[in-house]
Amino acid sequence: MMVTNGSRVLGGSPPRTFGDGARMGTVLLALLFLGLSAWAVPLGFESGPNFFRTYPPALSAFIQLTNQAINYGNQTFFGDVPLLPLISGGLGVRAGETLGEPFALGLGFSLFGAATATEGAWGAQEVKVSLGLTYADLHALFTFSPIPGVLWLGAYGGLGWTSLGYSVVFPSLSLSFVPRPGEAVYTGRTFGAGFFLRVAWPIFPNLTAGAEAGFRFALFPGLSTPDGVPMDLNGDGKPDPLDLSGFWLGLSFRVEFPL
Repeated sequence: MMVTNGSRVLGGSPPRTFGDGARMGTVLLALLFLGLSAWAVPLGFESGPNFFRTYPPALSAFIQLTNQAINYGNQTFFGDVPLLPLISGGLGVRAGETLGEPFALGLGFSLFGAATATEGAWGAQEVKVSLGLTYADLHALFTFSPIPGVLWLGAYGGLGWTSLGYSVVFPSLSLSFVPRPGEAVYTGRTFGAGFFLRVAWPIFPNLTAGAEAGFRFALFPGLSTPDGVPMDLNGDGKPDPLDLSGFWLGLSFRVEFPL
């Protein structure tokens, strides 16, 4: 029960003033700001060069067979054509963009290339063999940073493309295997995946530099020319698979922007 005495109210709740409403609005704005801050995530861009190790069996077998033919020719024609070096790796680059911390999702790509070649002559007979390999992929990227700004674990998967340039000038020899003369470009694509570990050190508030190591899975069941001729380097009548899986080591630079 309320008892009134003129304009004075006895009992009940006192009326709210403008100051009370302002304070309540300030509290609500503060809570809203804190809520948005809790949802704020860093947008990161990372890139760096790397050295990729790989020993593709199809290419290694072709190179070893070709070197046997070169050795035979050197002995038969008293030549000195250098042997064809094995492809054991190449230089490349990896880049990515991620959103979130410590768990992050994003997109990335990687590139690398490798080549081997030799040339010489046996009298008037020219000898020239070269292989040029390129690889590229576009992938979805997932990273976890247990120590933000210092340590990252990453995994990715996506579509990979490769191209092998083949160029051979070779005399005819009475051997079971002689590299086929001519030029060709073999291409293919496959699903590739990988994982990596990165350790970094802050350079500036939003910039880190570090080192990373990883492994890439990239098996191409078969490559072919634009005309549909399959790659058969060893001449056994079967398409050669190209396995470019292997380890890589690299540097990484990462810039983050808070959103």
